[in-house]
Amino acid sequence: MLSRLRPRARPTTARINDRAIAVAPGETLLQAALREGVDFPNSCRVGGCGACKCTLQSGSVRELTETGYLLSAAELDQGTILACQSAPTTDVALTVDLPETVAGRVVAQTALSHDITRLTIALDGPLAYRPGQFAQLRLDSLPDVARSYSFATPPRPDGTVQFFIRHVPGGRFSGHVHTTDLVGERVELTGPSGAFWLRPADVPLLFVAGGSGLAPILAMLQDAAEQGVDRPATLLFGARGRRDLYAEAELQALQARYPGPLTVVPVLSHADDDPGWTGARGLVTEHIPAHLADGAHAYLCGPPGMVDAGAAVLEAAGVSADHRFFDRFTSQAHTAPPLPDRPVAGVLDYAKYAMFYVVTLVSIASLVLGGVGTTAGLLGVVAFYVLGDAWSGDDTTTPEYTRPGVLTALLWGALPAMVSLAFVSVWTVSTGDPLGFGAAVEALTGYDALAARAATGLGHHLSGVAITALMTALLGINPAHELTHRTWDRVSLRIGRLLLAFSFDTVFSIEHVYGHHRYVSTDHDPATAPRGRNVYLHILWSTLAGNLSAWRIERERLQRRRLPVLSWHNAVVRGHLMSLGLVGVAWLMGGPWAVAYFVAGGLGGKAVLEIVNYMEHYGMVRDPSEPVRPRHSWNTNKRLSSWTMFNLTRHSHHHAQGEVPYGDLRPYPDAPMMIGGYLTTMLVALVPPLWHHLMTPKVLEWDARYASPKEREMAAAANARSGIPAMMGTGTARIPALRGVLQR
Repeated sequence: MLSRLRPRARPTTARINDRAIAVAPGETLLQAALREGVDFPNSCRVGGCGACKCTLQSGSVRELTETGYLLSAAELDQGTILACQSAPTTDVALTVDLPETVAGRVVAQTALSHDITRLTIALDGPLAYRPGQFAQLRLDSLPDVARSYSFATPPRPDGTVQFFIRHVPGGRFSGHVHTTDLVGERVELTGPSGAFWLRPADVPLLFVAGGSGLAPILAMLQDAAEQGVDRPATLLFGARGRRDLYAEAELQALQARYPGPLTVVPVLSHADDDPGWTGARGLVTEHIPAHLADGAHAYLCGPPGMVDAGAAVLEAAGVSADHRFFDRFTSQAHTAPPLPDRPVAGVLDYAKYAMFYVVTLVSIASLVLGGVGTTAGLLGVVAFYVLGDAWSGDDTTTPEYTRPGVLTALLWGALPAMVSLAFVSVWTVSTGDPLGFGAAVEALTGYDALAARAATGLGHHLSGVAITALMTALLGINPAHELTHRTWDRVSLRIGRLLLAFSFDTVFSIEHVYGHHRYVSTDHDPATAPRGRNVYLHILWSTLAGNLSAWRIERERLQRRRLPVLSWHNAVVRGHLMSLGLVGVAWLMGGPWAVAYFVAGGLGGKAVLEIVNYMEHYGMVRDPSEPVRPRHSWNTNKRLSSWTMFNLTRHSHHHAQGEVPYGDLRPYPDAPMMIGGYLTTMLVALVPPLWHHLMTPKVLEWDARYASPKEREMAAAANARSGIPAMMGTGTARIPALRGVLQR
């Protein structure tokens, strides 16, 4: 909700380099620049990609997103801001490398490997750029498609530039380059962009490249050699097999002329298929510790999964965030294309998401009824989801919501609803009548709620704890999940954190957004359960490891900001104090029993979250060299689960594109599917033998149907460690056979 900023009495002026533009109240710097026709670098527009980085020379801005999670300490010290997340509070002056557009002609097109093509382009005019940066390319024969690629050479006197284009299956631009003779064709370049370049220092260098990520690193090394830089350097070049290695002659020539020691280490992840290979084997990131010199600065470029895995290794090795530099390559081939002819959402399309308020009212009523009414309410909610999902089928509709504010209001309304539920829940075990609630119920309805409460036995109180836990997850954590993803919207973020305080899990707003979504389906993600783990162990492990991960992420943010870790600036500390405040309210309402009841319900809600994490990602593996795809999460489109959980069920799309709001999530009916709706799958997970009996065939089907070749190798290793006989007997040799059975 970028438009909902604090109102200002007058427009402000932003001077971008040497051009002044007006910024209207309610606009970010990026919005104003684009409205004024400034070709300001940008991509995601929600603060995640960093393409709109610029330097604030004077004035002040209000940040919509906490950039300490996104920028390095050096960038923060230099006054770097994100234009898409900055609203000026005064007149400001910015400096930014604005791209310029230069035309040129393809003069050479060379196949470097089976899927890498080198394009050499002679420019019509000069284009200043730093080795490591990228430009956007547009071909005359494909005028409606533009893609960004890194320069593979430093600036040359003859005005030629080179790019390495990897053929992405399904990619329009890369497929065109791979199959069409382009020599002589006109090209339009817009650039440069990006902040990936060699920083001056007198320390060793470690470069890690995967696939076409070699391009900017090769340009950096060539420029360093020409400039006489003699810093010791090591290049780890990751590829699948020998046929994926390329530019070997160039690298050998570069080693010969580089002023200092330069070590080049090719690493093959599929070397087991090549008995003649005598070089390094495995994932390229696994070789970082052996080649990381003391005090080295690291530069990583390639697929997001490889870069993120390398970042984790470097962090574990003690390399500070200020000395780690990344460029994550993504492709457009797997981004969901726009849906044609989406019907405009009607009243019922909005109203269906209000159904969870009905479930809330039923739950509150069951708590007020007490005794058997409470237990009946719990069983009724469970039956509503289990039987309702089974009867109502799937919802695969994708209407276009033209009033997103209504969808947001439905989320915000969860806070007063959660407060009401928690109050009534604690009231059921209070010794007095806080706020005269019981007397008010009797006056309004004639029902003696106080007498019913007094007659409620332990078993029914346990039902009350169970329904409180379930509703804390549904009413608190679930809306908070959507709200805390909106890091650019401070109101939504604060409401989300308040909701999370009821489950003692405000750290979710940190670890989930900045940890889980980056490392999902890898060993670095606490929320991804490995094959063979039971749900009860996962609840404990994921809770502990998730809290530790959130603390680490927050500590690094504060260190980048030059702020003390143990201070009010620490969002982890503030979040736990919020939960402690709620405990204090429970104490005032009913003393120690009320506190115990509130804590049990809150921690029960947290346990429900971890059960949900368990079933959303159980057994998944992901090749760290690949970005997150829809196949890396278990999905379901069951109607009642989808309507009352704000499409959390469409988890495959959510993880593939985490910035997409819940109303725009796609159903992905061909994605890996859960056992049933959410509550049905949760109940199955609570019985480990039944869970493994039903999920083992699904996991093996995932290996055969969805996994990439590398992921099938990883899956075979995970199966061997699982302790489940049906999995342990399944190696990589059987997976192709299983795939053939599935295809028949």
